[in-house]
Amino acid sequence: MMIQPKTLVLIDSLYEQYGLDGAERDGILFLPMLKGQWTGRAIRAARKAHLSLDLPGRELWLGDWTRAAGDYDTIVLADAGNTPNVVRYLKQHYPRKRVIVWYRNPVAATLSPDVLDRSACEVWSFDPADCAAYGMRYNPQFYIPRDPGGPQAIRQDVFFAGQDKGRGPLLAQMEQALQKAGCRTRFCIVGVNSPRLSYREIVAEIAASRVVVDCPCAGQAGLTLRPLEALFYRKKLLTTSPDIKTRDFYHPGWVFVWGQDDPGALGEFLARPWQGPDQACRDAYGLKAWVDRFAT
Repeated sequence: MMIQPKTLVLIDSLYEQYGLDGAERDGILFLPMLKGQWTGRAIRAARKAHLSLDLPGRELWLGDWTRAAGDYDTIVLADAGNTPNVVRYLKQHYPRKRVIVWYRNPVAATLSPDVLDRSACEVWSFDPADCAAYGMRYNPQFYIPRDPGGPQAIRQDVFFAGQDKGRGPLLAQMEQALQKAGCRTRFCIVGVNSPRLSYREIVAEIAASRVVVDCPCAGQAGLTLRPLEALFYRKKLLTTSPDIKTRDFYHPGWVFVWGQDDPGALGEFLARPWQGPDQACRDAYGLKAWVDRFAT
């Protein structure tokens, strides 16, 4: 009987975001890369310095995965500041493991691929433009839905959450137009009109909304989480990205492209019942499908 390969995924922020419990499912174990109790700038600097040196005791900073890594065939890390150091640690301790660094952020906003030892790891990205520019392989975003905490009564028609990142004027224009169309809006712009929401709070707000707003930053070609949140929670999507029309899940019944679709049809779109993809399409953007794509 063929033994199914097993994959260890080490992405700190997503482990917390998705509320995972550290249990293995379908041969996949998702754990934080680093221990979470270390806080403060000085301690983080000491951690990075220690991890960058080939000295004993580096496990002090690393997550519980160090005791389990030997049981897994592939180890996937994200584009974090300590990722190059962890790649080197894995190369030293598990030289035969397949190690993948997967970028879930645009290169312009995160770690340069040039600092990674490509003899020790493969480099993949969610962003097709970055793949072409930096010689990375492509694997899009995935999503793990969270329980919003039971049925949520609809409190607003349209919801956005995020930082300004130069999008403030466009977001203000969108919100004004939506309100003019009779929509109840909730635009939570961190540091402008809202504190940072926890991801649990964001999911609850999505559940209490009819439409999710997606406004990618300039220059980003990769799929953000907002379309996947709309897909998994069966909400309509209002996006500024025309690239959404090239996605396999696109359907005008649940996606409206701001700046491209007819503004006069916005009211009809908002009033129309949700018409979106089936479960098979959602499965294609789940964790298992994402892991499986690394094998292709």
